[in-house]
Amino acid sequence: MKANEFVKKFGWGEATAFLSMDSDVEIVYTASFFDDLKRLVESYEVVRLHGGLDAAKKHVERAAFKLSFQIIALKKAIADVESCQ
Repeated sequence: MKANEFVKKFGWGEATAFLSMDSDVEIVYTASFFDDLKRLVESYEVVRLHGGLDAAKKHVERAAFKLSFQIIALKKAIADVESCQ
């Protein structure tokens, strides 16, 4: 199972619980799955801190001509979150 498939099936809360080893979900996973899931949860948190997916997208649109590290990172976080829908 890929990390984004895990999030689609179980949700963000369970993904967070799985990373903290506080989940009832039992699956066989690899180190790369764990790393990918951690990245997705971190991306979700970045998007959430920007007010959610729609607000984060609007923030990127307003800063369309800025190529700062933060905008590039936010674009990647948005793509990660969208891959889990």
